Amino acid sequence: MEKKPSWQKISILKILLTHPGTQHSFQLAKQLHKRGMLFEFHTGIAFGKDSWYFKLFSILPGFIYHKISNRFIDDVPDRYIRRNPLIELNALLRLKLGQDEEVVLYNRNRRFQLGISDESIKEADAVIGFDTSSWILAERCRNLSRKFFLDVSIAHPVAKDLVYRRIIKLYPNWKFSVKSKDYTHIAIEETEMELAWHIVVASSFTLKTYVEQGVPTKKISINPYGVDTHMFRPKLKEITTNDNIHFVFIGSVDARKGIPFLLETWEKLGLKNAKLTLIGPVTEVTQKFIQKNYPSVFLKGKLPFSEVKNILPEFDVMIFPSFFEGYGLVIPEALACGLPVITTEATCGTDIIENGKEGFVFEPGNEKEMENAILFFISQHEKLNDMRILARKKAELLTWNSYGEQWKEILNTF
Repeated sequence: MEKKPSWQKISILKILLTHPGTQHSFQLAKQLHKRGMLFEFHTGIAFGKDSWYFKLFSILPGFIYHKISNRFIDDVPDRYIRRNPLIELNALLRLKLGQDEEVVLYNRNRRFQLGISDESIKEADAVIGFDTSSWILAERCRNLSRKFFLDVSIAHPVAKDLVYRRIIKLYPNWKFSVKSKDYTHIAIEETEMELAWHIVVASSFTLKTYVEQGVPTKKISINPYGVDTHMFRPKLKEITTNDNIHFVFIGSVDARKGIPFLLETWEKLGLKNAKLTLIGPVTEVTQKFIQKNYPSVFLKGKLPFSEVKNILPEFDVMIFPSFFEGYGLVIPEALACGLPVITTEATCGTDIIENGKEGFVFEPGNEKEMENAILFFISQHEKLNDMRILARKKAELLTWNSYGEQWKEILNTF
């Protein structure tokens, strides 16, 4: 076969990655850099581990380092990172003061987009932005003739609004934990979808909600997130018939995540040989409500990421009964720790869990299916031990490297 001249070889794309916060954008930055594709990563607060910032914080007392440890990125040199810390610090302070989260994040995201220069956009071959923080950026990319790829972290906002209405109807006592999205902000997200050259989602559930709202299927690709199986590891233990089964929920303790559904089901079962722990951000109102009405449930509140990954293997089963997600990254993280997962079809569950092997997946709000899944793990100790092995094996297939390869394919194809 005749060898192609060098000028005919496919050049490596230069990608501008943008995200004002964290989420999985750090992982994407690592994967793009690994493939020589990262041009710049614009964010709020992030540091490469080769920076003097990392050297400074690493010698400070442990509790200070842990507070900022999720802002350091492995394997991405600091010279690729463009920070705008004042915008992020301002938003964090306003949230700490109890200001409206939707308004605070909207203002943060607007200022963040305006802070990205035209020069950075023009120098890149393509731009990746995230939902709720890209409506201005997407329009600028169109005006500057640059492809804009929208990374979607949650299912369609219109579908979400419909789910919220259902939750309020089912659990009126939990209305305080549900805040419907302002229609102006829903319109902003729909603008991002319209302006995007291509949309990348993480689960078939998210894809389904987008197609149902009129987004063409050909405009969407599914690229599931990965999990660091070196960071999340199982604890070697054998569960016997004399052991209590420890269930855990990890995520925001609110109605969207299915907490009222979980607590009512748990209370109805009246279990004596099982424990339930809730870990995650929780408002003072929600905390008081749970402590008053469900005193048998352990509520730990928000914990540092470093602590979560260390204590997760101490549990036996994770319950994640969400009514609405984009993926649910805690699911593969739990699987990696050897925890079978009870979850719903409104997560990545249908994509990665086979019923009876790595856990159970059912329709959101299906009380009977939830009860059966919980009771299964309490009564089938031998099968639980087998499922812990299967959970870990499944997690080992969900790599961030595969996620990076899929992104490379998407960027070179569309």
